[in-house]
Amino acid sequence: MRAHGAAFVTTLPLGADIWVDGEYVGRTPAFVDLLDVGKHSIDVVRTGWAKQSATLQVNVGQIALLTLTLSRTGAGPSRGFGALDIRGSPAGATVFLDGVKIGTIPATAPKVSAGYHIVTIVGTPSERETRDVTVYPDTTTTISITAGLGEGPGGDILEPAENYVPPTAIAVSGTQVVIKFHGQDLRCSLGSRSYTLDGKEGLLSAAPALLGGKVYLPRSLLEHIAGRH
Repeated sequence: MRAHGAAFVTTLPLGADIWVDGEYVGRTPAFVDLLDVGKHSIDVVRTGWAKQSATLQVNVGQIALLTLTLSRTGAGPSRGFGALDIRGSPAGATVFLDGVKIGTIPATAPKVSAGYHIVTIVGTPSERETRDVTVYPDTTTTISITAGLGEGPGGDILEPAENYVPPTAIAVSGTQVVIKFHGQDLRCSLGSRSYTLDGKEGLLSAAPALLGGKVYLPRSLLEHIAGRH
């Protein structure tokens, strides 16, 4: 009998079609079982978003996790400003827009550049939730978001890497991101939670993203690199 494993594939935003080794398996978020042990090619596609690809290692009797962050393609909202109204629970939860604290639930951002943004809310130290949102010019976008169980202590969120390390220490080539700072060497990929730090492999609490030309990484990792832990 052949050995098998499984995979759970999700995307930000959800609803992307998934192909595993060229075979269509469903739409994110999706659980894919009976995968042969070894490496598999994953492709995700959603209309209006750039195709993302990744390689996934499947081990016997284990569920491999893969999260990919999609990027807009074509002519989307890119000029002007709109407003963002953020509601949800728990009341009083801290709200972050693209990694910057803007208030507590309910929160309003009256002037937000049109385009794709990341909203994160953090309730108790173990509650967090992240949502992508598109803001259109001269329009108020209202979203409702509820904090769920967090992926790490303190509610890990995505923040601009340049808030922690000099921009000159950050290099981006395609989807590959390299940060060299204080003798440390971080390598990761946009949309993938896998990374290496000084040659040691690990899994990020959230997949890196590129917004407005800035690289966003989990706060916990950035604090570690910057020596703020």
